[in-house]
Amino acid sequence: MKNIPIKNIKFLEKLDKLAESLYKYPHTWEGLPKPDLRYSTLRTYQADADFVGVPKEHNYRDYASPCIHGYRTSQEFREMKHWFLTSIKAGIEGAKSPEWYYDTLTVMPPDKGFTGWHSNKNKPHHSLRFINNAGRGYSVVVQNKRVHKVPDQYRSVGAGNWTCIRNDFDGDSWFADKNQGSKPRFVVDISIPRHLGNKMDAVESFITKFA
Repeated sequence: MKNIPIKNIKFLEKLDKLAESLYKYPHTWEGLPKPDLRYSTLRTYQADADFVGVPKEHNYRDYASPCIHGYRTSQEFREMKHWFLTSIKAGIEGAKSPEWYYDTLTVMPPDKGFTGWHSNKNKPHHSLRFINNAGRGYSVVVQNKRVHKVPDQYRSVGAGNWTCIRNDFDGDSWFADKNQGSKPRFVVDISIPRHLGNKMDAVESFITKFA
């Protein structure tokens, strides 16, 4: 897991608009399941040969798909989703693949919003995860018995409250994250196929280049 500084101002503006649009939706959250990011739970999942790879637990509504449990987002928001993903691929040679997709697009509840441990072994991919949080939160990866934790960035300069995390889900790395603050936490996670992994450096360059 790698924390990437966001320096592309035009791209930041697109991120802001996407987050502002989703923040405006009425969000309701379930009290259960309660956040469980214990390492004992992780070890249980790692020992389970039948664990598919997707999170067993989370407590938010995911807007990655056009229709979520009968709730359909507006045409304007769907178009914004389309053009946001297109803007990342624009100008990167060979990055026009339709295999790029939203893995997660959500607003986590304050304090107890979380994504449980998962490895994505069902669909290995590269990941770019953008987080907006006006409070506290963190992301954590465990790989080869090593723990790497990245706190949500909370600042008034530069990229503001945005954090960008680059991940490589190869089936052996385990990821989870949690909102710890009193504010909702916006998350958009973009999946890039592993066979297009050579494009990740170009995408990182796009994000970190002043423009």
